[in-house]
Amino acid sequence: MNKRLIAVLVIVLLLPVIASIQMAQPIEETNEKSPDQSEPLDAAFVEKVRTADFILSVEAPEEVKAGGIFTLKGTLEYIGEGDIRLYHGVPVIRFAIFDEDGKFVDDLRDHPRVYVDIGVITPLEPGQKMKVEDTWKIDYPGQYELTAKTTILANKDPWEELFEGKNYERFIRDDMSERVKELTKSKIATDPIEITVING
Repeated sequence: MNKRLIAVLVIVLLLPVIASIQMAQPIEETNEKSPDQSEPLDAAFVEKVRTADFILSVEAPEEVKAGGIFTLKGTLEYIGEGDIRLYHGVPVIRFAIFDEDGKFVDDLRDHPRVYVDIGVITPLEPGQKMKVEDTWKIDYPGQYELTAKTTILANKDPWEELFEGKNYERFIRDDMSERVKELTKSKIATDPIEITVING
């Protein structure tokens, strides 16, 4: 084989590898909106809940247009002493929206509203944050309530030690076992956050 033919073969064989490397590059975040996304009409409302070891912060719009997509942001910051191995579910913060009748609002889009994983261990140092974002769309005008809460939070180093939660009382039911009640007490939740949805 001559050198030219070898060079052509090498290029042909490497093209799929180069293409796959290009496709695997991370997509940078931008500030651009998708075409169907609507800006909240009012500045975002920020709710913070503090325990001895964590700060749960939630950012949500106070007012949105019906049918417009809006973003909810949650941050769980570890403020305890010393490194930990946090045992939790994914996502570590879950959002729920309820209408005026207390009915859960699910916009039935392509992403689930449930945990995608449980029993995950994340090493954390003091000051480190875990962030969650979710998008919602509410079709009908009215008053709605947003609740954000963490999963069960425990330290897996060296054994499972539950962290102290806050605002968990409304999630404890009489039909729960004592162990489930104990686990629920490690969750951190916001007070209900009001969102007004107006005609688009």
